[in-house]
Amino acid sequence: MRKGPTDQRIRLQVLSTAEARGHAQTDILAVFLGVEPSEADAAGWGDVRIWGVPEAGSDHGSLCVCCQTGGQLGRLLIGLMQERARGVCFFFKQIDLICLSQDKSGLIQSLQADPLVSSLYALKPAPSRFSCDY
Repeated sequence: MRKGPTDQRIRLQVLSTAEARGHAQTDILAVFLGVEPSEADAAGWGDVRIWGVPEAGSDHGSLCVCCQTGGQLGRLLIGLMQERARGVCFFFKQIDLICLSQDKSGLIQSLQADPLVSSLYALKPAPSRFSCDY
């Protein structure tokens, strides 16, 4: 798999709702997964999409590992790439997938296991307050 400065894939990052606060940038497409963002949470992004908000009365959204069947998230990401290529959506340089913290690790595992998503997107680690980058 391509890595490093020559990697031309679109960056993809999975963030919890808490990690996403203050992270908005105008060249990033924010996709809220299983959560309805507040106006403040949706402000500052290049564009915002909402996917998989749980129905009233359900215990959780469709994003946990037990509910991820058939590569639904992968199909969403491939569809976004197609929209970008056709020029029918915001021309994003990165996608931030924003979810509940309990769904984050399952989503990352699901994305890493999808070879088509991995061929189009470069999954990058979430930002950390304890980063060693200078």
